Amino acid sequence: MKLIVRNGTLVTAHGLVAADVLCADGRVHALLDPGAIAPADELLDASGQLVFPGFIDPHVHSRDPGATHKETFHHSTLGALCGGTTTVLEMPNAVPAVTDVATFERRRAEHQRKAWVDFGLWGMALGPANLDQMTGLHRAGAVAVKFFWGYALDKRTKGLVYDFAAAPPESLLLPPENGEVLEMFREVAAAGGLLAAHCEDRHILARSAQLLGHPIETYDDLLAARPAVAESTSIAVGAQFARATGCRFHVVHMASAAGVAVVRDARAAGTPITAETCPPYLTLTDEDALRLGPAIKVYPPVRARTDQDALWTAIRDGVISSVGSDHAPHLVEEKMVGFQGAPAGGLGVETLVPLMVDAMVREKLTPVRLADVLSTGTAKLYGLWPRKGAILPGSDADLTLVDPAGEAYVANGRMHALNPVTTWDGWRLRGRVTASVLRGEVSMKDGEPVGERRGRFVAAAHERVPA
Repeated sequence: MKLIVRNGTLVTAHGLVAADVLCADGRVHALLDPGAIAPADELLDASGQLVFPGFIDPHVHSRDPGATHKETFHHSTLGALCGGTTTVLEMPNAVPAVTDVATFERRRAEHQRKAWVDFGLWGMALGPANLDQMTGLHRAGAVAVKFFWGYALDKRTKGLVYDFAAAPPESLLLPPENGEVLEMFREVAAAGGLLAAHCEDRHILARSAQLLGHPIETYDDLLAARPAVAESTSIAVGAQFARATGCRFHVVHMASAAGVAVVRDARAAGTPITAETCPPYLTLTDEDALRLGPAIKVYPPVRARTDQDALWTAIRDGVISSVGSDHAPHLVEEKMVGFQGAPAGGLGVETLVPLMVDAMVREKLTPVRLADVLSTGTAKLYGLWPRKGAILPGSDADLTLVDPAGEAYVANGRMHALNPVTTWDGWRLRGRVTASVLRGEVSMKDGEPVGERRGRFVAAAHERVPA
């Protein structure tokens, strides 16, 4: 199978390049002068469009297996494909959680049968309970290991327990203490891997909730119970541990200006720290809570306009190196029970790319920077480059085509999720994703799949750090 993507403008790390892309046997075979004659089985016209290396969503919770009444890997990867993403990285906290190599291998086989796009898998770090699995998980191809710094886990399922003060103590696996966390950093550094964390200090969260003095009734209550200092404190501790051990440390779903400041200073000091943020923090503020109600609830919470502005600045200047959806769906009836009881999370995998394309057209970031945070930089961070995240001979022929002059409309009725309710319902966006190519074959056009699902597992390649 040979495909030529013709007449488009390629978005590369070095700028915009007018070239045609010849794809053969699932790989980029060559970059051709525009209009060059070459044999092909299929032509894809990209006139007037930007051709990006296939977009990657590094932060997806598909709820599969376990809470499959909320979402399935079939639905999440179909939504990813239709939104313009060609690779997803699946988080480890399904039930059972991916805490060991045996579960990792089972999850890979299960998801292989359901995947519409290529996928990688995260592992979960528990502290002493699975310290001996860190090297094995990375050798099995895990893109990273993640620990939930502010949460307890259910001992049996390893599912997250948000309010562990109200749960029977004997049923809980408490978050590791800092000495144990430091040990995790050392172990992951020895494996040459990547350690990521949900950064909110559990002691600050517990005391803030006590000081509030009553259940969370309003969004202001939620912000008071989960202050930005809880995030920035954990980030600062992690940065110190990263510097002490040489472990690569990644902050997921960073939400605050305070967090940005810590990451910026740590990077300037040479600390091996990176950060991600997500569309809720880039497109919503606390002012939207009155309109959305508990649907806006995510952890860490969406904050003020000043936090959003700091995050956009960090994207533009490279302090934030990756953007992910944090796709974490729930049923509507689960969310709309008030700010106290509503679970955190929402739909996001299908809207990640359209929202970021809209931001590009509105000049919040350049096409080159968009390609970096949604593809190239993300692929490098997670050990997938240059197989993913590049339009280079030999790379997987994954491409996402964008018409900057087009328009998109977000509507619940158009979502491909199992429970299609999105925070951005009714939004009109500038720019339009027109097509996706997955390993050399056109797999999506105009927001709908083309052909059968053909996603494959992709293993990360990590370099071991010398002792």
